Amino acid sequence: MVMRSTQIKTSLATWLAVSICTLFSTHSVAEDWSKVEAAAKKEGKLLVYSTTSRTAKAAEAFSKSTGIAVEVVRLKEQELITRSYQEAQSGVHKVDMVVGEDWPAARELLNNTGYFVNYVPPTAKKLFAKQHQNPLVLGYINRVFGYNTEKHPNGDPLKSVWDLTTDEYKGRVMIRDVAITGEHQNALTEWVRRSSDLEAAYKKRFGKSLEMTEANAGLEFIKRLLQNDAIIMTSDTKIAAAVGAKGQEKPPYGMFYVYSKHRDIKKKDLALSDSRQIDPTLGYMYPIVLQLSANAPNPNAAKMFMEYLGTIEGFAPWAKSPGVYTPNPNQVPFDGDMPLAWWEERMWLYDLDYAAANRGKVLDVWLKYAQR
Repeated sequence: MVMRSTQIKTSLATWLAVSICTLFSTHSVAEDWSKVEAAAKKEGKLLVYSTTSRTAKAAEAFSKSTGIAVEVVRLKEQELITRSYQEAQSGVHKVDMVVGEDWPAARELLNNTGYFVNYVPPTAKKLFAKQHQNPLVLGYINRVFGYNTEKHPNGDPLKSVWDLTTDEYKGRVMIRDVAITGEHQNALTEWVRRSSDLEAAYKKRFGKSLEMTEANAGLEFIKRLLQNDAIIMTSDTKIAAAVGAKGQEKPPYGMFYVYSKHRDIKKKDLALSDSRQIDPTLGYMYPIVLQLSANAPNPNAAKMFMEYLGTIEGFAPWAKSPGVYTPNPNQVPFDGDMPLAWWEERMWLYDLDYAAANRGKVLDVWLKYAQR
């Protein structure tokens, strides 16, 4: 009887979480926005947990235009997920909304538990494509392959991702540690899912079939990259700086660092560019996701801020440099950058469900060979 009771409670909790998510994801259709704004003005200071520092700049502009006070707490991606989950689980309801990354992990602990819900404000509902509404995407970040332009003055030397596993690149490929980078784990699950594409790319490059000891070409690539003495780094900033430093006889190459680091090329006098021909993908993109606390102390203020972030004005802090792309089709790309649609066609966006189910396999293989 105890087991039966527990099952019923679990089922009810699951049903309630799903119902709440559905309610909030469609609620904007029936809302009277003037009432949301009026209620928001009566609420307290909005508390936001965010993985991106630019949220604070957006919050400052939002406060000036609305009079609503906002506090933004900057957290690393795993810290944001863990802290938000633990507070909600303990009944501590302080945070109103989160601006986060690594959605497969966040969804499991925050959204599937019912602690946070998807909310689509009016502008996003009207302008964003459906695939950018659930979860609600603030913007996409792209990670690229980079090379030193001083060493390669005649252009892009990277033809295939498999080049990085050859003797020419031995000990010269920098990548942020997959064990501490959830988005790398997610991205590499797409390499597993598209194993046939990787096999085809190998044959195209070398004229022969790929021989594997791992279960698929995605995991085989990870093995070969690490066996080729890849340099494991702790930050994208360090990778971009190391790859682009001038005066190197044998500069390293960068794998999966954020393209937004190219904003520092002039300031830091870097000889840095990204590959626009590497086969079969130029890198990967991942979403910055907005979610509303199911127990937000200031839900209407949070809704207003989420609405603001979906506008051209609200996205301004991210639009001032390359490498972050709003789903708002009215946004003009940063000078010299390409629009979201261009990158989407040339980069692999990982499948959220597949990533959640398979990132453990990627991590296992990474640790297996990284520790040798």
